[in-house]
Amino acid sequence: MREIPKGWQDFWAEFFRIKHRHRTEGIREWDKKLVAHVIEVLGLTKDNKILDLACGGGDQALEFARRGISVVGVDLAKVLIDYGREAARGENLPVKLIPGDMREAKFTNEFDACVILSGSFGFFNDEDNVKVLQVIEKALKHGGKFYIQMPNPLKRIKEEWKGWDEVEGGFVLMSSNYDPKSGKIVDSFFYITNTGELVRFMPSPEDKDFSVETKIYTLPEMIKLIDTANLKFKSSYGSIELPLEEYRTTSSSMIVVGEKP
Repeated sequence: MREIPKGWQDFWAEFFRIKHRHRTEGIREWDKKLVAHVIEVLGLTKDNKILDLACGGGDQALEFARRGISVVGVDLAKVLIDYGREAARGENLPVKLIPGDMREAKFTNEFDACVILSGSFGFFNDEDNVKVLQVIEKALKHGGKFYIQMPNPLKRIKEEWKGWDEVEGGFVLMSSNYDPKSGKIVDSFFYITNTGELVRFMPSPEDKDFSVETKIYTLPEMIKLIDTANLKFKSSYGSIELPLEEYRTTSSSMIVVGEKP
């Protein structure tokens, strides 16, 4: 079997965030439900402008735009940005997507709200995760709000799983485990093609610090990081269901909401 190393930007971003994601049953309805939850929690209206960090292929950004909200999205993978731009053009939606590292996004007092969705917070070390929050602080107008969706750490640390999915042209095998020493979820995956090739993840220079390890924070730890970035914690929720559900130890998710004073 021939083994092929591939980085996030040159293969896995499109594979997971477009091809694999769009094969997931019910994913479009899930996106609609998530966006409806964000709008409800943050009190967004059609004249608002939001920043979507780590926006992926723009699935949720486009859903916000379909509801009349102007969106700017940032993602490291250019292939995802290109995909989202094409989709936005096809529907003539008010979405601007920019390739780049979310730690380095440069906006000042521009947005009514900022979102980080689908567990896309925690890719870096503590210092750089604070940098992401500082980007949010600088980008928001005074009184602007933020919404960060993460797995519930009190549940996620107990969950270990592995399995496989059939995808276009082959099969992907995945596993996910919690490392108590680092406080990170460690994912591993490889793709076996129908022609007998084995594609493994190997980060490239273009991937910068992208990692398959994601730090998950408890609520008190997140509140401390938020305070370090000169933001203010306001509330937390345990799912994207409506009516609103407060965050609990048994919740499926941990959604953190706050504002720029």
